[in-house]
Amino acid sequence: MTKRFVYSKSLALVMSLCMFFISVLIPMKSASAEVIHRENYEMNWAYSPQYGKNVRTELLKNTSGQIAYCLVYGLKSPNGTDLPEVGRTDDVVYRVLLNGYPQKTPEQLGVPTWQQAHYATQLSIWHALGQINTGELQFKDAAVEQATKAITYAADHTGDTQDVYMNVQPTDKQEAKLNGEYFETTTYAVETNAKKGEYKIQLQEAPAGTRVVTEQGEAKETFQLGEKFRVQVPKSSKSAELSLRVTANLTNQHAVMYKGTSVIQDATVLLEHSQEKVSQDLQVFWKAVGGLKILKVDENKKPLAGAVFEVLASDQKSMGTIATNEKGIASLDNIEIGTYVVKEVKSPVGYILNDTPQTLEVKTGEMVTWTAENKQIKGNVQLLKVDAEHPEKKVAGVTFQLENSARKVISEHTTDENGLIKVENIPFGSYTFVESKAKEGYVLSQEPIPFQITEQGQTIELEAKNQPIYGELELTKIDVADGNVKLPNAEFEIRNEKGEIVAKGKTNAEGVATFKLGYGKYTYKETASPDGYMLNEETFSFEIKQNGEIVKHIVADEKIPSIQTTATDKTDGAKEMHTSKSVTIQDKVDYNDLLVGKEYTLTGKVMDKSTGKPLVVDGKEVTVEAKFTPKEANGSITLDFTCNATGLEGKEVVVFEKLFKDGKMVTSHEDINDKGQTVKFVNPEVKTTALNKVDGSKELEATDSVTIQDKVEYKDLIVGKEYVVKGKLMDKATNKPLQVDGKEVTSETTFTAKEKDGSVTLDFTFNASALEGKEVVVFEDVYQNEHNQRCVRL
Repeated sequence: MTKRFVYSKSLALVMSLCMFFISVLIPMKSASAEVIHRENYEMNWAYSPQYGKNVRTELLKNTSGQIAYCLVYGLKSPNGTDLPEVGRTDDVVYRVLLNGYPQKTPEQLGVPTWQQAHYATQLSIWHALGQINTGELQFKDAAVEQATKAITYAADHTGDTQDVYMNVQPTDKQEAKLNGEYFETTTYAVETNAKKGEYKIQLQEAPAGTRVVTEQGEAKETFQLGEKFRVQVPKSSKSAELSLRVTANLTNQHAVMYKGTSVIQDATVLLEHSQEKVSQDLQVFWKAVGGLKILKVDENKKPLAGAVFEVLASDQKSMGTIATNEKGIASLDNIEIGTYVVKEVKSPVGYILNDTPQTLEVKTGEMVTWTAENKQIKGNVQLLKVDAEHPEKKVAGVTFQLENSARKVISEHTTDENGLIKVENIPFGSYTFVESKAKEGYVLSQEPIPFQITEQGQTIELEAKNQPIYGELELTKIDVADGNVKLPNAEFEIRNEKGEIVAKGKTNAEGVATFKLGYGKYTYKETASPDGYMLNEETFSFEIKQNGEIVKHIVADEKIPSIQTTATDKTDGAKEMHTSKSVTIQDKVDYNDLLVGKEYTLTGKVMDKSTGKPLVVDGKEVTVEAKFTPKEANGSITLDFTCNATGLEGKEVVVFEKLFKDGKMVTSHEDINDKGQTVKFVNPEVKTTALNKVDGSKELEATDSVTIQDKVEYKDLIVGKEYVVKGKLMDKATNKPLQVDGKEVTSETTFTAKEKDGSVTLDFTFNASALEGKEVVVFEDVYQNEHNQRCVRL
């Protein structure tokens, strides 16, 4: 509750002291007086039990027509009286005046007329001064009562004062920040209880071009209350500070007190008064900074990290170093504007140092950018590919993939005729040669060949060895008829594609021969067969394609077949035979070690032993051919040679045999002196001696029964064969058979030759009574009895 006091004449001394105090605190204009007039109006709105009457007042106005109010209840109101101004009233009265009429309209105060508004304001002043307790009044007008309470309440609950104050906000030190072409402060506001006024801003140590502007950016020197201002410093100014001071001419309403007399009461009027206020000095600073940025790239504009730059100020003082990040950017922010020199002191890994200094001008709020290019370190590599066993031999045609450190293939290269790969301008880094395709005949190397390019222009020399492909040929020699039989001492030779012999060897006791051979195509063949076996003349092909490869071949040899022949007379198996127009020599061929199930061809030829040449009969050689497929390895077959043997008497013939398989002769039996192959054609001879059987004489008496005994002597018959001797008497005179009693006179005898040479007798008994004087001759024929084949005639 605001403190009240009772204003009365008895308090004149106190008031005088207060007025003196007020006049000291509040500078006043030179002493002046004001003529106050009064006007009456009808009122009957409140009754004071304290005073026992209705409370009344008059409308007071000064010569300017401004409404004044009475300060002392009960005294006479001035009317044309010249009252001196003695200062200000208490702030309590001031606040009533601010919240009463005419500062507030009747409508605002809730009353229909200005009179009611004026009356409620006057009651509130007396109440504030403790002269009337409005709470005890008996109001006859509710609107007046309510207005009085509203004014009183407002006066008690506001902090308005007649003292003029001025504050500039903010008061702390402010940073002017870059905005466009100026460093700009935040907005400053002049706070005051003055109702109106204007102010100016004084700047100290401000750079040229500094200005004060409104919130909207309008530069001006004088500002009205309510306007805010900013300070703008040109952005070209270097970092510094300035101070500002606000000087204001402020106008406010004061409750001016006019001094009455002993019978005329004091009055108060709400009037405007102006005064100058000066703020404290306020500080403003700004940072005139910018930045520099370096973008480090390679020749392809790819950002480079890790480049380090030293930054030198204009006085050559080092500002330190900055390094580019993964985006290739190195920056220095918030540095004082001016000229700087940047110099690369460390290049990105893998790049050539670019140490040419660069001058950069840093401007306020700007980031000066310099793009610096580095050339990548590049070098060369040479890879020489040689034969691992013969390093002097260079290997051409080997393909390598060149991989970077991420194992990504970046190129592919093949060794030239000198075994070289040359790769130039390889960027800095770690690399690996990986062999992807070996030269034919060499093992693909699985060992990577790493190298690094670390210096500009360097040439790295590498050597890689290729191991020739070696494989093995393993030959196993077996018996073709029995694969379980392994054959030692079979000799082989190996030839390359050019036909050159590259290896020789023979099978060991297990029948195995091995040959270490390089990559390529080869042939081999048997050059010497094991004892008792045929040479396998087939040429076999094989190829060594992979290192360590073992090519296994099984080579089968046939045992050398053997044949044994026995030529005989087919009729009786004899080794001698008689000639005839058709004879058959049968040759029994005993064979050994043939291949069961394979077809063979056996050819035979009859040879004249005396000449050693084929026997020719009727202009042709005597030959026979037979095909057969043995069911067993050992067996026999016969060949029959049938020919006209007339004229071959006395000849020995030999049968030659050849055995073929698959058109190739596998064995033969051609021994001209082999008795088993020989057959002899005998040359029988006979001579006869006809005698009288009785006395052995050559004459016979012509009787009716005579016997002529013919002794037949033979040579070169075949022992053991049965012969028949047939004889016939011939009339010598007629050279015809002798007829006796109409029949020829014949005789025959059968015998078996026990020796090649011998004799038999043949008796001819006949009636010779009619043959007196005749000479008869005995004709003899000798037959080999089995076929009734005549062997000889006499």
